[in-house]
Amino acid sequence: MSLGKDLASIRKSQNLSLEDIQNAIKIPLTTLQSIENNSIFSDSGKNKTYVRSFVRSYAKVLKIDDEEIVQALDEVEDGTYSGSLIGESAEEMTEAQFNLDPKDTLPSESPDKDQHSFQEPEPKPESTEPKRTPPAPDEDFINWADMGRKFTTVSKNSRVWLFVLILVIAGSLGTTGYIFWDDLGSFFQNETAETEQPTEEPSDQNAIPPAPVDSTAITENNETETGETPANANEQTTPADPIELDDTLTISVYAAYGQLEPIRVTSDLNWRTNPFWMEQGESYYFDFNDTLLVRGQYSRLLLMFNGHVIENPRQNYFNSAFNSIMITRDMLDQPRYLAPPPNEFPLSVGPPDSTVYRIRF
Repeated sequence: MSLGKDLASIRKSQNLSLEDIQNAIKIPLTTLQSIENNSIFSDSGKNKTYVRSFVRSYAKVLKIDDEEIVQALDEVEDGTYSGSLIGESAEEMTEAQFNLDPKDTLPSESPDKDQHSFQEPEPKPESTEPKRTPPAPDEDFINWADMGRKFTTVSKNSRVWLFVLILVIAGSLGTTGYIFWDDLGSFFQNETAETEQPTEEPSDQNAIPPAPVDSTAITENNETETGETPANANEQTTPADPIELDDTLTISVYAAYGQLEPIRVTSDLNWRTNPFWMEQGESYYFDFNDTLLVRGQYSRLLLMFNGHVIENPRQNYFNSAFNSIMITRDMLDQPRYLAPPPNEFPLSVGPPDSTVYRIRF
């Protein structure tokens, strides 16, 4: 069973051609063919993120639930895919595709097999002894029991050697610790003593002692006129928790250093490239699932996610195959981008004048 063949079977059952799929999601026909013949999964030169995006877009046209296709992709990567997407066994699929007719028998089983046989003048009476069918020759016979014993022996030997290795390492560590125990103990004692020793400040006999603090005055200043302490007196600020990535991510393109005329953006939600003309100070939101492509005047723009500026996208994330900056989900799944947005804009250029959605995919 293969995922590509299952997708092709589902497509054919819906009376759709590869051209129909291509017109719907704008993916090259050669890529769709490589999905159906399963070669795209074994091509080491293909970006895994792009492969998953192509297959999810293909499955969306076939109205396959996204969770099911993601599970199937995970099984393909793990090498455990067994046709879970289509829900039928290999034998059932074979009977449905070929629809064998009972009359299509092998030549050796044909009812008229004796038509061309030699006719003896006087046929001999049939023997009452039942005919015995000679056993089929054993081709490439494999002794699975013997092979199982070999694997069992290898597995046991590996475990024995692993256990011996662990014992050797543990013995070496124990011997080293016993030999240098005194040195290690004195080292940690010295470190503890230096840490706990208080620092003495030089005394100044001529220094003026600090004036006594009037605790009553401090209490009165902290209390309100009604005699109640302020509500925020006992509050403690706690840092906000980092966000978690949703299924749909949003990048803002900010025309920070001049007009963008135009900037071209491609989202994996529809794989269509749209041009946008942006005035300086404007910022547009763009949604995507796994991949977003941005092409234009790189020196005039900033890319932002969750209020954080993406550093040096032209140098760090430019993809020569697409001649664009490629922003992926894996790239954004980092602590610096998942942290709460800063209170102030981190660059001297200042925040955008406005941020809007110019397009909904």
